[in-house]
Amino acid sequence: MSEQTRAETVLADAVRRSLDGCLRAPAFRRSPKLAAFLGYIVEEELAGRGETIKAYTIATQALGRADSFDPSNDPSVRVEAGRLRRVLDEVYADEGRALPVRILVPVGAYRPSFESQSAEIPSREAVSRESTIEEVLPRGEAARGLPGPAAVPARIPAPPALRPSPRAGSPLFENRGQAVLALLLVLIAFLLTIEIGLQIYIITQT
Repeated sequence: MSEQTRAETVLADAVRRSLDGCLRAPAFRRSPKLAAFLGYIVEEELAGRGETIKAYTIATQALGRADSFDPSNDPSVRVEAGRLRRVLDEVYADEGRALPVRILVPVGAYRPSFESQSAEIPSREAVSRESTIEEVLPRGEAARGLPGPAAVPARIPAPPALRPSPRAGSPLFENRGQAVLALLLVLIAFLLTIEIGLQIYIITQT
């Protein structure tokens, strides 16, 4: 019985890992009494002493009751067993789904039974492969196994436009306004030259 549990060929090591996982759950952390109840009955069953699990032994060895405890007059163990079943259901509906063994306390009894859980945690390799597929395919298409669009390479930004260098034969001025301004400057320079020439002529004649 130390290597296998009652009713199923479940390894005791897997049962203890599941027990530890349950006791770490918030529901059991909030209730040390229920944690002691569960730990006691599981360890007794694994040790081959399942037949001795009774209301009296649970009360005196797990719940801290006195040796004078009388289960026929005190229903506290039955009440705690009911709470224990509800908390186990709560744990296995959440974080306990990842545990290898489900611990059960049948109604009307205190001896636990154990069931291997078929749900398995995906391996790291499988998770990595699924993540890689979802990066390329939309989630719906990846689930249906449909090919998705080919990966589009990142767009390389175009280099800034370069100012074209003047080529032979290109117009000297880019627009008419520049041409008119240049013509006015030439005309002003011509008039100034004439005026200076006249001034020089007048000075030389006097």
